[in-house]
Formats: sequence, C-alpha cells, structure tokens
Amino acid sequence: MKKFESVVFYILSGIIVVYVAVEVVELVYQFGKALITPHDTSERLLVTQQQTRAVLPVFFNILIAIELISTFDRYVKEHHIKVQSILLIGLIAMGRKLLVLDIAHADGMSNVGIASVILALSLGYYLVKRADDSAKDVG
Repeated sequence: MKKFESVVFYILSGIIVVYVAVEVVELVYQFGKALITPHDTSERLLVTQQQTRAVLPVFFNILIAIELISTFDRYVKEHHIKVQSILLIGLIAMGRKLLVLDIAHADGMSNVGIASVILALSLGYYLVKRADDSAKDVG
C-alpha cells in the first residue's frame, strides 16, 4: 500500500509541477501582454485594472499549487498532513476568489457566504498557529 501511495504521490506531483510551469508561462504572457497593450482610457501608468484582474488569479493559482506540492511532500515523508497548510491553501484560494469576484453583481448571500468562509479559515488558522506556537514554547 505504501508503494501505491508513493506512485500516486509522484504522479500527482508531476502533474502539479507541469501545471505550475504552464501557469508561470501564462503569468509571464499575461503580464507582458498587459505591459505592451496600449490603454488610453486608464488613469494607471502601465497596467489597467482589468489587466491586473487577468494576471493576479494566475499568480494565486501558482501559490496554491506550490502549497499543494509542499503538503503532498510532507504527507509522503511524515504520513500526516499539517492542518495549518490546508487552512493556508484555503485562505489563498479565498483571496484569489475575492480578486476575481465582481462584488457589484454578486448577490448578498454569496458575499455573506464568502465572508463567513474567510472568517472561519482565518480563525482556524489563528487557533492552529497559536496552539502550535504554545506547543513549541512548552516543548
């Protein structure tokens, strides 16, 4: 069973590494396109707000994928998943969601739901981090 887990880990890691490489190329392309594309109507100097909305989600996708690789790696080496890492991935994903969300056109319940998830993840991260820090102080 451990050999099977290891094979699955390497397959998933390979897929995520390829995904990160593709996303980095996409990020460079989107950012380069944003710098080169003329924009007369913007008050911004180099990149418009719409161009920023195209680039930032890709950046967050890369961060999420890197955290997933780290979590997979830790699981294979230590056979446990650090809850703090999972909460961090959730917070990064919610930050990404906020960047692409059009709040003006979202309904109120969606906004309340997103706020609730962010609050729960933040509180969970804080409590886990505090407990981890307390355990280090005692040990």
